[in-house]
This record gives sequence, C-alpha cells and structure tokens, in this order.
Amino acid sequence: MGATASGKTQLAIHLAKQYSCEVVSFDSRQFYKELGIAVAKPSSAELKEVPHHFINHKSIFDDYNIFHYAIDCRNKINQLFTSQKYIILVGGSGLYLNAVLNGLDPLPPKNINLRDRLQKNFQDKGIDYLQNELIKLNPKKMKKIDSFNPQRLIRAIEIELGGETTQKLPSFEKPFELEKIAIQWERETLYNRINDRVDKMVEMGLLKEAQKLFPYKENNALKTVGYAELFDYISGQVTLEIAVNKIKQHSRNYAKRQLTWFNRDSKIRWMQNEQILNL
Repeated sequence: MGATASGKTQLAIHLAKQYSCEVVSFDSRQFYKELGIAVAKPSSAELKEVPHHFINHKSIFDDYNIFHYAIDCRNKINQLFTSQKYIILVGGSGLYLNAVLNGLDPLPPKNINLRDRLQKNFQDKGIDYLQNELIKLNPKKMKKIDSFNPQRLIRAIEIELGGETTQKLPSFEKPFELEKIAIQWERETLYNRINDRVDKMVEMGLLKEAQKLFPYKENNALKTVGYAELFDYISGQVTLEIAVNKIKQHSRNYAKRQLTWFNRDSKIRWMQNEQILNL
C-alpha cells in the first residue's frame, strides 16, 4: 500500500513474479472499465505480466459499492489460496482494504430528499458548503475523507444524519498470515512524483478521456480527482492550466489523507521501495 504515485503497481508486479502469485487490487476506481488514465490503472502490458483481479471488471453504470467489493474480494482471496501460497494485495484505498479485512458496520439507507437538497446547495454555494456542514456534524470525519469530492461529502453527511440499516459485514476469518507493507517516500519527493505523473497523464491524453466521459459527469464514479477538474475546464469554468494545477493540488491533498489513514495502523511496515524489492 501507499500514497498515490508511490509506485505500488510496478512493485506489486515485481513481487508477484518473484513469488509466482497473482495480484488483487483494492483500488476504489480501477475496477471501472470506462476509467483509465486518471485513475493510474495498470497498462495492458502490465496486466499481461501477471494475473490481476478487480481491474476493469465493472462499469460505472453498475450498482457496485464497498460492501459488494468486500464480499467479492474475500471470495477471490479464498479461491486463490486453494491453488497458491501467496497473494499480493495492492492499492491506496485504505477504507476498501479495511472493509475486506475487518468488515463493515451497518450504514444508514439512502436519503434521496437529503441528497437532492445537499446537491442543490452544493451547486449554488460550492464545495465549501458541504465541507462546513460535515465539520458541524463530525469534524474528525472531515479529516479522513476526500474533502474535495462532493459525493463523498454528501454521503458522509447523510450517514451522520441517518439511522442504521441492517447491512453489516463481520470481520474476515483469515485463513492466512498477513504482512502489511507501505511504500515510503520523503514528502517532497512524493509530491514531485505526483506532479510529474499528472503531466504525463496529460501527455497520454487525459483531456480526451475526460471529454469522452463528460456526458456522465454526474456519475458517482466520475467524482474523482483528474476528471472533476477537467470537467470544470470543459464546461468553461476555468482554464486548462488552472484545471491541471488543481489536479496536482488535489492529488497531493489525497496523498496526505492516504498517509494519515495508513499511519494509524501500527502493524504496517514502512519501507523504501528498494528495501521491498529485496524482500
């Protein structure tokens, strides 16, 4: 695991080859087949090097959430362990990994009226409105989620104001030993990697990808760093330069939140990339 742009994909492939095993992704966006450059999905060549699971297996139009993923991932892990000794899990979505390993508490049902009201206020008043509403309800939660993602903010507010439903996933009965390793970089180095990767994404055709997805911009899967900023450019709200700089800024913000999440887990071993290669 590790922050965005830390080199998780390449390292996972290297380790999977070394241990003759397969890769299971816990990235919350890479399983959508319509998404590509912005979510730093493994390339076609990389996917051919070792078998990957939960990459390109769902559509943005499917009803698929963290609960479904956690169940599917547990089933896949159990299946893979019938034929191999090791599995490499890789990703940066700590919440998804936590759901697989430790389960999920009951969540409130959808409140369509509340969502519509919050969405309207967001459109009228901007992202600051949603951020302030969540801070009033639960300032600690504000520090844990993507605070520039309106859909995440709306759902967080909804959870704070809602009642419990019966959907619950118990902790995983793990028939395996677990080793948690995170890639560590100096902050300045990591931020430079993020900035460089955004520039490369633009060179690879990120804008063209966003233009293709623009008609579906209200889809929850597209409330994602890399698309949301370019949708603002496409709709004439900002210049392309501002949009690209916003992608870099929001990616750095996201990396900081990822590191905060992972740092709470005392069982994680933080290692330099070169150290992990020598495991």
